[in-house]
Amino acid sequence: LFRIVGDLDNNLNIIAKSKSALGAQLNDVKALCDNEARERQLLLGKFRNLEHEVDGAKEALDEEAAGRDNILRLVAKAEADANALRQKYEIEAVAKGEELEMTKMKLTARNTEAEATVDNLNAKLIQVEKAKGKIQGEINEMTASLDQALVINAAMERKAKSFDKTISEMKGKVDRLSFDLDVSQKNTRNASSELFKVKSAYEESILQLEEVRRENK
Repeated sequence: LFRIVGDLDNNLNIIAKSKSALGAQLNDVKALCDNEARERQLLLGKFRNLEHEVDGAKEALDEEAAGRDNILRLVAKAEADANALRQKYEIEAVAKGEELEMTKMKLTARNTEAEATVDNLNAKLIQVEKAKGKIQGEINEMTASLDQALVINAAMERKAKSFDKTISEMKGKVDRLSFDLDVSQKNTRNASSELFKVKSAYEESILQLEEVRRENK
């Protein structure tokens, strides 16, 4: 019984150590889940900021396109006015024609500048779309990692509950064996006491028998 109780105590200690290790692993997994959730929130914030930037870039692009169309209309109108004035006032409208030519050059320069701005905005829009796609991929990867961590966390919690149940059962067995051991020790002490009494009575009977033999002689 002592050996059985010792083995059970050793098994109980091993199970307790395993439970402690599992508890530490469970805390690590929970910390990992919390970190990944925070990182996911940060990525979502960056993603929303990029969406705002994309919307702003699209609005600026629309405004530049509208300005460009307006400039093209002005250029076309200026060219038409210049041609009409040139035909009607060939001599008198030279100065006006030069002024309109300067206006045309200025509008052409503004048109070129607007086209360059539109190209820059298009390039920036492409970069923003790429960054948006990259962040979306990172969000998907983090979501998969978080789901996997949650699955591991649930499995660890189930395993910890199973260990708690096993420890409870082992404690019950140890308690029962300890009770049986106490009862056996008590019975052993009682039997030893009875044996001592019987041995004393036997020895006393032997002495009396020898005394009777001596008297008979």
